[in-house]
Amino acid sequence: MRIVFVVDTYGKANGGTITTMRLVEELKTRGHDIVVVTTGHHEEDGFYQVPGFAPPGVKESVENMQFLFGRGRKDVYREAFKGADLVQIVFPFMMPRKAVKVASRMGIPVIGACHVQPQNIISAMGKESPLMEKILFALFNFSLYNQVDAIHCPSAFAAKMLMDHGSQAHFRVISNGIPRDYVPQEKPRPDWFGDRFVLMNVGRHALEKRQQLLIEGVKRSKYKDDIQLVLCGRGEMSAELIRLGAVLPVKPYIEYVSHEDKLTWLSTADMYLHASVVELESLSCLEAIGCGLPCMIGDSPDSAAPMFAHDDRFIFEKDNADDLADKIDYWYENRDLLDELRKDTLFIAERFRFDRCIDQMEEFYGDIVSSKDSPGKALVPGIRAPGEEDERSA
Repeated sequence: MRIVFVVDTYGKANGGTITTMRLVEELKTRGHDIVVVTTGHHEEDGFYQVPGFAPPGVKESVENMQFLFGRGRKDVYREAFKGADLVQIVFPFMMPRKAVKVASRMGIPVIGACHVQPQNIISAMGKESPLMEKILFALFNFSLYNQVDAIHCPSAFAAKMLMDHGSQAHFRVISNGIPRDYVPQEKPRPDWFGDRFVLMNVGRHALEKRQQLLIEGVKRSKYKDDIQLVLCGRGEMSAELIRLGAVLPVKPYIEYVSHEDKLTWLSTADMYLHASVVELESLSCLEAIGCGLPCMIGDSPDSAAPMFAHDDRFIFEKDNADDLADKIDYWYENRDLLDELRKDTLFIAERFRFDRCIDQMEEFYGDIVSSKDSPGKALVPGIRAPGEEDERSA
């Protein structure tokens, strides 16, 4: 198939752009003809450029992530869409409406993707606002989610979120997948870990990720003198996290980390901590379980990440440092059990392995194209996971 991806930024800016890059590269290896419409200059064939910008209010944050918002250009779309079997639009910002109009006039089916929540944008402004969430959801629906008949959602949580906010599309639930290299590494535990209880987190240092809560939870733990906290990443809150972490008896690691070190540490740390209050799936939790590292996760109602927890012992109350500290203390005292749970963690990971998820995406694309050619096969509204029959929403 010839598939066109419309994405504001094509690079390692955030989870949505990273998963898009991985999907594009894998589809190419499987023989598909891939075109990308995006901001920035790309030397490779198959890229079409549109203007990009960083809006006021979030300029510093998005520039720190190296993310630009794209402006739709009909002339660029018309050229890029020639001969396409399918167009997939990644983000619900300023690019979709013109893209949908051009594709529709050319008779090309269009699907959307769910890779962002309003809270991601609001957090980039350094704020939290239920009113702004409602406004942004309305804008996202206007731009994308009510303009297409089918949307790829990385979790059932994401699909239900869009349905609850008014989208009437067919939602296909397919995980973004665990990249192939995220498997247990046969490497020794780093010397600097020592015999300490190592708690790891990976991700952009941002308000909604709540790394500050992880620092506070360790601070309140009975065993704080023997806990090594590792916060791999960078972002607008990095300096603040370093300041907060300075009070811990064991200096936390708060830096960007190489890919090789990340894989080693995910395989040798004791437990993964995830306090983010906004997650459509959680790439970092996928990577952790792929390496066999059990995850302890905050129970935010705006996060799909709790699905990666084994049971209630791995769930702590959202934004509650005391509850987090209590759970840390429990697992400090039961470290042997954590080691035994690695096999169970890897069993959970199997359904999210990358090859399986790409197989499901190819099936989804095939369904979209065949439904266009055969009206009787039209996809019905509702949430469907791979292997299930389509279900109409109630």
